[in-house]
Amino acid sequence: RLRRADLRRADPRAAVIPAAIAFALTASAGAAAQNLPQLVGARAAQGAAAAVSATCLLASVHLVTSGHPLRVRAFAVFSMISGAGAVSALVLIAPLASASWRWCFVAVAVGAVGCAGAWMAVSRRLRRLSPESPDAPGPALSGDVPPRPDHLTAWTFAAVIGANAVLALTVISVSFELQQDHGWSPTQMGWGFLVLNGAAALGALTVARVGAASSVRLPLIVGMFVLAGSCVLSATVASTPITLLLITIPVGLGIGVVFPVANHGTLDTAGARPVGRAAALGAAQQAGLAAGAIVAATRSNIVVLGVAVVVAVGVLTALLLTATTART
Repeated sequence: RLRRADLRRADPRAAVIPAAIAFALTASAGAAAQNLPQLVGARAAQGAAAAVSATCLLASVHLVTSGHPLRVRAFAVFSMISGAGAVSALVLIAPLASASWRWCFVAVAVGAVGCAGAWMAVSRRLRRLSPESPDAPGPALSGDVPPRPDHLTAWTFAAVIGANAVLALTVISVSFELQQDHGWSPTQMGWGFLVLNGAAALGALTVARVGAASSVRLPLIVGMFVLAGSCVLSATVASTPITLLLITIPVGLGIGVVFPVANHGTLDTAGARPVGRAAALGAAQQAGLAAGAIVAATRSNIVVLGVAVVVAVGVLTALLLTATTART
């Protein structure tokens, strides 16, 4: 119990650099693996380090922007920076994969060290910008009990799962079809997915221009319906290279809108000790990615249409529940 309380009081900003260094070391271990068990172990450790890093970063953004009128904009900028990292990985690391998969791990390790250095450079400024210390007492933290999520927060959790499921489904399906059915190389795939990342940046930029916390519900509705529409397109449109890449545009727009507002909405009720909520958010993301991967493995258009129905019905149900709650 004492350890759980200490973790709730921990400042996530102080853990970003150690987590990034651990991620770099585990990536290096993957590059040096000599057999399958070593590679699996390194990848498992890398996943754990990545989870800690992502949790600490999200919790840090929450702490720095808590109570700020441009909080949603900050989460949108965070999403755009994350997308820029994905673009760099696709464009720069894809050619390395053609030479050796080990170089991919080396590039990731170098990038993680660079990120740790960048965080070190700005960490003092971030501490000064924070409205309060995570150790500071507050009404929401009385009795050392974190605030409970409301109905809107539960909805944002569901949106995170659904958006990540559609993202994984699209990326895996498009990658498989372009490489297996149309003979694309990893480098071509890296350039091809720039369309998705550009659309995601456009969606996040739209959210950044809105920037008001009161507008969380409408962007979530629009973004999730766009994602549902992308599933319908992927199940009904002929699979040519051009159409496959065009389908990634609504996916990018959808996640570009959903991710920033969902992250903000999920963490908004976390109070000054957001590590647990950020970790739950990361678990929701991974659950969505896993679900999308399972759907992609079926290679069934009927199943993909089922995902579209689930997403659309889920949004409508959440909308009705929140509207009913608001009236009561």
